Amino acid sequence: MKRKIFRSLIFAIILVIVYYAFQMLMGVYLTWKYVPDILDSYSAIDTFGSHQVAFGVKAAPVEVVAEVIIIMVIGVVTYFSGSYVTKKIRNP
Repeated sequence: MKRKIFRSLIFAIILVIVYYAFQMLMGVYLTWKYVPDILDSYSAIDTFGSHQVAFGVKAAPVEVVAEVIIIMVIGVVTYFSGSYVTKKIRNP
């Protein structure tokens, strides 16, 4: 049982790494493919009234930790579910 828990945690950590790698790659892709619209570039500023742009992470540390924990729980549940289904298929 310890081995299965260890493997499920490794799977969950890999899932978290893949999730964040996907997020970064999507950000890079969207940045490369972004084409600004010169004609309507100031319409959003007039609508929302903001003349400043915020860069960086706007999430609180608690939100980030909660997100990682939720993804890890999903990974552990997925691993155990897959293990259970595989066992049932192999040994009917």
